[in-house]
Amino acid sequence: MEGLFYLFAFGVILSGIMVISALNPVHSVFWLIVAFTSAAMLFILLEVEFIAFIFLIVYVGAIAILFLFVIMMLNLTDLGDNPQDMSNYMPTGFIIGVVVILEVLIFSSWKSNSLFEGSSYLRWDFIEKTSNIEVLGRVLYTDYYYLFILASFILLSAMIGAIVLTQAKSIGIKRQDSFTQVSRQEVSRFEQG
Repeated sequence: MEGLFYLFAFGVILSGIMVISALNPVHSVFWLIVAFTSAAMLFILLEVEFIAFIFLIVYVGAIAILFLFVIMMLNLTDLGDNPQDMSNYMPTGFIIGVVVILEVLIFSSWKSNSLFEGSSYLRWDFIEKTSNIEVLGRVLYTDYYYLFILASFILLSAMIGAIVLTQAKSIGIKRQDSFTQVSRQEVSRFEQG
């Protein structure tokens, strides 16, 4: 079991490095899918199945495939004869990596009991007796319901915005207007009759 954990952890690290170092955007998205799948396997090994399946459905099933289709539709795969030099981004990536490692070390130094003192729904005896999904549902729908509703409104407005942007009228594109066609047919029937 420990060997599988290290295998998937190494897979996440390796595929994460390949995401940022691949020159072809399509290959980068494929490595991103491998990273998300390896992270989901880590969650399954840690017995957090709900988060693992949400990870697969949301990230691999929706976001990564959306990235892949957008890249393929925009034809971003052709970099020309002179691929860009990515070495000038290394200092920024190194600084971000150091900040993330420091945050993980600071978070791991906290006592795990202090995280759950404020909530009335998160007691250790409750967590041990119930499933992951029930604990997550109780926390989301009781303590953080307003943030959950706010997130749903943000996603709804983003969806409406995407629909409005794709429905922009262009001058050079001919569109079918069924009302005009039907009214022409009615006028021609009236003139003939």
